Amino acid sequence: MTTTLAFLQRENPASEELLLECLSRSQEFMRQQKDECSFVSLRDVERTLTVLAWFHAHRQQIHQKLDFEEVNDFSVSLILALGLSYYVRLENRRPFATAIGRLFRGDHRLPRPSTFHEIVDACQELFVNELKLESNIAKNEALRENVWVMSVCIELKIPLFLVGKPGSSKSLAKTVVADVMQGEKSYSELFRHFKEIHMVSFQCSPLATAGGILNTFNQCQKFQEKRDLTSFASVVVLDEVGLAEDSKKMPLKALHPLLENGCIDDEENGPHMKVSFVGISNWALDPAKMNRGILVSRYVISYFAHATHNLSIVICVGHIRITFQLK
Repeated sequence: MTTTLAFLQRENPASEELLLECLSRSQEFMRQQKDECSFVSLRDVERTLTVLAWFHAHRQQIHQKLDFEEVNDFSVSLILALGLSYYVRLENRRPFATAIGRLFRGDHRLPRPSTFHEIVDACQELFVNELKLESNIAKNEALRENVWVMSVCIELKIPLFLVGKPGSSKSLAKTVVADVMQGEKSYSELFRHFKEIHMVSFQCSPLATAGGILNTFNQCQKFQEKRDLTSFASVVVLDEVGLAEDSKKMPLKALHPLLENGCIDDEENGPHMKVSFVGISNWALDPAKMNRGILVSRYVISYFAHATHNLSIVICVGHIRITFQLK
């Protein structure tokens, strides 16, 4: 938070006013939703400020490649921060982008009503284009978004809950992010500016216990001991975390303090205790858990979405790519 405030002091008063208006309107917009997206708190504001400061600090590596010269750096950073903290949680995103876009006035005015989601889409495209993927893997919307959010959340140690039906590229995103986030040894020029990560997975089930989850966190914490945490991060991945909610032992109760501070009760706290976290589930968890991190919901694509977005579906068989255009 201190870094963010120092960064804002270098901006003009109009930028600070825009930030406050966007945060207030985003919180209000989310509270008006009828699903799990309606649960917001000051944690969302703090996460947005953290992500804003990070994107601004990395504007040399990211903004210049997005090709939005008519939009100033602060506006691009703010749009990306709001996109990651709020926009990706929504099923119907266009109203949010429209409502927030209207707040950008004066020097921050956006050239088009569609500029908000164009900037978010371009950044997602930038990230996924850095990956080395097999020829039979399509760079679809789900993969682009999952990779973008997962890599930034891991970098900043912001807990992430990735929710979607089977086939929404959740596990694939986890695999390719683990492959590319290797710090200075990464094959990607962009991701050499990210931390080197080490993932430890735990397969959840109705038989899972709090002890199993705690052991996974302890293992990751030990990996971080005596490491330079500015360039290295351990990642706890809970696969099928929704299954553990069915356990009578309620193992997910252990997550609350672990996602906040990385330690429980009277454990000695230290910088190495806070680890990155990714929870993968086929359905949403209770709001008390998901509000402690960023939620990405992959919804089933409706016929309406097909009709309005003129979707392309690419089927890859070996080295043959077949594209269907849905109108």
